[in-house]
Amino acid sequence: MKESTLAIMQRRQIEVAIGELLLTSDHYMRLGIIERLHHLISHADPSLDITQLSEIAREELEDLNLLSGVDNS
Repeated sequence: MKESTLAIMQRRQIEVAIGELLLTSDHYMRLGIIERLHHLISHADPSLDITQLSEIAREELEDLNLLSGVDNS
C-alpha cells in the first residue's frame, strides 16, 4: 500500500521526535517525548510504512517497545 500524504507527514514527525529523544538526557523531557511518540504511532494513518523510517529510528522504537502490534508493511 502506498503511503498517504498524511502518513508521510506523520513519519517525518516520528523521525523528528526520535532525534529530540536522542539529543536529550533529561529524564522528564525523555518521558514527554516517549509519550508523544506513543501517541503518534498509535494514531498513525494505516498507510504509514514503518520500514521507511531510518534504521536508527526503528531501533530506538524497538528498544522502547513502541512497535509491538504495528504492521511493518
